[in-house]
Amino acid sequence: MLGEEQSLILQTAERIGLHVGREYWLRCAREKTEPKLLWNELLKAGLTSAGVPLEGSPATGLLEAVLVQEGLARAGIPLLTYLTTHLSREIILRYGSRTQFERFVLPTCRRGERISFCLTEAEAGSNTWRIRTYARRRDGGYLLSGQKTFITGARESEYLLVVARTKKYEEVERKRDGLSLFVMETRSGGVGFEPLNIELYSPETQYTVYFDEVELGVDNLIGVEGRGADYLFDGLNVERTLIAACSIGLGEYVLKRAVEYAGQRVVFDRPIGSYQGLQFRMARAKAYLEAARLLNYEAAELYGRGERGGGLANMAKLVASEASMEAFEIAMQTFGGNAYDLSTDIITFYPVIRLFKTAPITNELVLSYIGHHVLGLPKSY
Repeated sequence: MLGEEQSLILQTAERIGLHVGREYWLRCAREKTEPKLLWNELLKAGLTSAGVPLEGSPATGLLEAVLVQEGLARAGIPLLTYLTTHLSREIILRYGSRTQFERFVLPTCRRGERISFCLTEAEAGSNTWRIRTYARRRDGGYLLSGQKTFITGARESEYLLVVARTKKYEEVERKRDGLSLFVMETRSGGVGFEPLNIELYSPETQYTVYFDEVELGVDNLIGVEGRGADYLFDGLNVERTLIAACSIGLGEYVLKRAVEYAGQRVVFDRPIGSYQGLQFRMARAKAYLEAARLLNYEAAELYGRGERGGGLANMAKLVASEASMEAFEIAMQTFGGNAYDLSTDIITFYPVIRLFKTAPITNELVLSYIGHHVLGLPKSY
């Protein structure tokens, strides 16, 4: 299904992940230091520009970015700031200006800079319409105030893409009206960060981000004021495919570890991998991961052709997150008590693999989307 160049992107990303090493990733996670070595390797290989239409870049479609995400995850590295960066720059590519492309996207390609995606708010949760972060019009631009939470790598990123209201919920006729998207430098005056106490065995810190009368120009607005819902939900299809890619890669990694262990570990004079109780579950996990991969590639290609493909993107996220969890569960069962020993590095995968069933959107909401938008059933919420 993949072309020669696409296969090379996947292989190169995995090789970089293996070269940098899971041990390095965990050390950065424990010390809460940025994985600069990893970003430098991606930059040298040209993979920071994967999926962006640049002269000399590896490719120009979402699928190529998906392959980078999956390849790294196959090496046990869920690089979430790559995910937020590519999600954000896809929105700028589709709906932003040439100036915004040069100011915010090109540095992510040529210098490995990052963009943090600021959507979630504590009170609104999954109900995006109810966000309260507000950009008030003033002469020459906007004043942005509010706060976001569970924002990945915000302080360490060079740029922020922020979803805000330019008309309050109570002032619009349709709930999707009045949302706008802004992109800015992280070091803008009035932006503050509070780290959250969340453990993902990841170097990337989660933050609550505060905006206190942040001055923005009209050149910080993406597209047309009040049309941000269209841009946002198109971009979230990108997020679904990147999340799915990460899930698939991590599932492959833990399953491979389980298969290797099952071939070596002998109980009752036979390798435990010969017992159907384990073998069948590993085979099922492999089948589910392959199905999720094909679905995800199709979703990415559909988007790359200029179509939204929300149905496929949501289905890919659903199937991939559940397939990855299935792979993790059988890895835990295969390693037995040893899975809880941190030195085996199995239990350490649970937080991030399990996360993707809940975030950035719960699988229950994904099912609701499929039921309503794909099957045509009445809306369930």
